[in-house]
Amino acid sequence: MVTVHIADDHAMVVELLIPVINDSGIARVTGSSLMLSECRKTLASNLPNILLLDINMSDGNGIVFCAEVHKLYPDLKIIGLTGHDEYSSVMLMLKNGASGYIVKSEAVSEVLEAIHAVTNGETYVSRKMEQVIRKTTKMDVSLTPREKQVLQMVAIGMSNPQIAGQLKVALSTVLSFRKKLNLKLNASNPVELISNARKEGLID
Repeated sequence: MVTVHIADDHAMVVELLIPVINDSGIARVTGSSLMLSECRKTLASNLPNILLLDINMSDGNGIVFCAEVHKLYPDLKIIGLTGHDEYSSVMLMLKNGASGYIVKSEAVSEVLEAIHAVTNGETYVSRKMEQVIRKTTKMDVSLTPREKQVLQMVAIGMSNPQIAGQLKVALSTVLSFRKKLNLKLNASNPVELISNARKEGLID
């Protein structure tokens, strides 16, 4: 079963999430931290599969901590759990290694959806943040070489399984690339993705 550690300086949030996750049948909480210093020590001795990480902790910046943890434990899936719904916040979290981003004002079920998604190699952004991203007109498009490769394959009409076969990667990896491309290009479907990519001069 998927193991989860919660790092949040609001005890009430932690107490709310523990039974929800433990009763889900897909994951269980193996620990929690009210401070980043506590979380750092716990991860060093008992690494979970997923870290639910608040961005604003009493003893530090969660985004900076996300980058630190991702560098130390690249296989650890990090999901940002925060009250911030700004475009810049979600993009910084993803840039620094997060696999998901949830706004606390949304339904608790979003947490379970995120856990399921990142476990399967996908990038998860809550519904509210997807709306924020789509409404953001300014694009800060910087694609990795592999993302550019996947984008070109999508542009010529290749399916996800075909892309996975061509690149010799798992289908879940391709789905993760597609999710990141949609986020970076403010797209919600393949048509928008290709259209926005053309506007940005990323494809012909």
